[in-house]
Amino acid sequence: METEPVVDGEIRNEPLWESVPLAPDLIQIKPSYGAPVSEKTEIRVAYSNTTFYVAVVCYDTEPNKIVVSDSRRDADLGDDDSFLFIVDTYNDQQNGFLFGTNAQGMEYDAQINNEGKGSLNANRQQGGVIGGTNINWDATWSVKTQLGDYGWSAEFAIPLRSLRFAAGEAKTWGLNFQRNISKNTEIAYWTSLPLGFDLKRLALAGKLTGLNLKNPGNLKLIPYALVRGINDQSVSPSEQELDAEVGMDVKYSITPSLTLDLTYNTDFAQVEVDDQQVNLDRFNLFFPVKTGFFPRKCRSVFGR
Repeated sequence: METEPVVDGEIRNEPLWESVPLAPDLIQIKPSYGAPVSEKTEIRVAYSNTTFYVAVVCYDTEPNKIVVSDSRRDADLGDDDSFLFIVDTYNDQQNGFLFGTNAQGMEYDAQINNEGKGSLNANRQQGGVIGGTNINWDATWSVKTQLGDYGWSAEFAIPLRSLRFAAGEAKTWGLNFQRNISKNTEIAYWTSLPLGFDLKRLALAGKLTGLNLKNPGNLKLIPYALVRGINDQSVSPSEQELDAEVGMDVKYSITPSLTLDLTYNTDFAQVEVDDQQVNLDRFNLFFPVKTGFFPRKCRSVFGR
């Protein structure tokens, strides 16, 4: 795509998107296995040198019944009218990146490892990671939605620097789409899946071929400055206390699979606190490390 679209959720009247071919129709997995999706769904995919785009129009004959139950980032989309897609950027049929939204533009993203099953050695209480689905991963991307009498539409813009992939000519990515239609308790996929499987089953995903990709590079600088002043009327102005601190976090992708993280004078005050949990059994609790400057692994806290 030579011209970048304006990401505003407007799909139907956008000449740029009308020139992009439609993806084949979705197939239900429930409630009527193998039947076409009950509501018309138009999906288009495009990319530029810097961004991967997905546009979807979710037509609905009863738009007043569209359900939005949560607007928190990474909240469960299973009960909402929602749209999700997964990309297997290395085409290894095991790992990928999952993105989704509902009719109100909520952002959902996750890293998928081993088709969502995770490692056999992964601890069952690893915080923020359910099986092989890491919802602690928050990439930089955007999505805009639009509601109307036709239903709703969504426009995703995923910067390529937020993903990991191998650059080159004629590359292939694994790809699958999912639409949830709440009023019918309906789930439909682009690539039909057997009963009992879901979008994370990358071995059965479709293929997006002919991608000509350049390494976008990924350098992120996060500086900060803190100033503290104490106005003590009992001392002279020359003895007033004034403190200042500066620091910076640097993240740079050396290769698609190797990232350099540097930090100077780290501001730990910006790190999220742990969710309070009560542990009454003999198993350890695991909390994700939520800093932006170290690998997001987990640390354990022993139970009592």
